[in-house]
Amino acid sequence: MPELNSVKRRQILSGLMKLLVFIGLIFISIPFISSFSSNSIDEKQKATSHWVITIPVSDLVEGEIKPLSWSGGLVWVYTRTANDILSLKQISSSLRDVSSAKSDQPDEMKNNFRSANETFFVFIPQENKRQCQVRLNSSSENSLFSEPCFNAKYDAAGRIFEKSGHTDQKNLAVPNHVVEDGILKIGVWTAKVNE
Repeated sequence: MPELNSVKRRQILSGLMKLLVFIGLIFISIPFISSFSSNSIDEKQKATSHWVITIPVSDLVEGEIKPLSWSGGLVWVYTRTANDILSLKQISSSLRDVSSAKSDQPDEMKNNFRSANETFFVFIPQENKRQCQVRLNSSSENSLFSEPCFNAKYDAAGRIFEKSGHTDQKNLAVPNHVVEDGILKIGVWTAKVNE
């Protein structure tokens, strides 16, 4: 009789253990399954919000750089001067990739400004060959940005000058960003529209 109770007890405990494991697997799989079933743009934006940084444009000073820490690395925001904006409106034949065809930036920013707003230039402050840090030049120089490794020089849109740097160097990379209601948002996720 005691052996029969012992067998029943083991069967009950074994059944309870299986049930607990099954419940645990369900709880573990819920986030995984929901990531596939989420079609809402709002939900996807919330999921990527740690990649988005925001800054009021009123905090930005003309002619200066605002360095920001971002999940994608360091990003700089340069507030262009009126002269910078005027110079970018003119096509320069001295640039290596004037149309930014071989550059890293969102498609909608393949323009003379390489930015969502002509006043603010948002970019990764490293050249592409050795990741050398770029610097802001003094106003007396022809180029606005330069880097010390290969002596590459860049205009106010981060486009490299033809006769500077290494032949493999490209325009400075530009992350996705928007300016809305006086707020600059960097790393914004946007929905792909099916064409």
